[in-house]
Amino acid sequence: MTHVETDFTEPTRHNPQLHELVIAELLARGPGHVLDLPAGPGYLIRDLQAAGFTGVAADVDESLHCLPGVTYAAVDMTRTFPYGDASFDYVVSIEGIEHVADPFMFLREVRRVLKSDGRLILTTPNVGCLESRGHFFCSGFHTMENGPIPLDTPNIYFEHVNPMTLSQLWFACERQGLRIERLVTSRRGKGGLVLYWLLWPLWRWAVRRACLRQADTPRRRADFQRLSDLLVSRENLVGGHTIIVAAPETSQP
Repeated sequence: MTHVETDFTEPTRHNPQLHELVIAELLARGPGHVLDLPAGPGYLIRDLQAAGFTGVAADVDESLHCLPGVTYAAVDMTRTFPYGDASFDYVVSIEGIEHVADPFMFLREVRRVLKSDGRLILTTPNVGCLESRGHFFCSGFHTMENGPIPLDTPNIYFEHVNPMTLSQLWFACERQGLRIERLVTSRRGKGGLVLYWLLWPLWRWAVRRACLRQADTPRRRADFQRLSDLLVSRENLVGGHTIIVAAPETSQP
């Protein structure tokens, strides 16, 4: 780990609105030890430290480790984290999972380093919202992709190599022992809201049918009912970002 204390010009702060939402969620739960990954320059940890939290700003790109008073670590989201089991009260991942090829490995490590009563707070572009579905219908690309990824891209970590719908994220979390407790979002697209209100009975019927047609056991029915509730929510259908709060399976909500 490194601890930066030198003078510098602060880099651009990305996703400030998402930072505000995550900080509000953490403040409501109370101070604890936080792993932020990928942390970028570490603004989130700096803000949380001022509110009584402790934590590590982790990012594979060490050139971003530049804020005074922030504890940094070089951590690769695709490899084993350099921390023991149950090391953190919270793991935060803002706009990160869509950049890794193996989200299962990442979430497995998140589950391992979280305490039994800890929480994962994760955000990712909502490629399953109605606005994105319309964009995909016309172009074959989701709204957060814009177009194909250049084969000669200089840094694959900057690309959305694995955009995930909520159902994919739900499956990946559940398989690694992380249960989604809450779904929130950052904004609601006006066009999506119109479609939502006009056709919500259709969305609800189609999603319920798709989820429950394979519910041939009581366990599957309970699981798919939880999933369908998330999928037909306004947060999923019109939200710009998917923001989940997930808990280890052994903890109580």
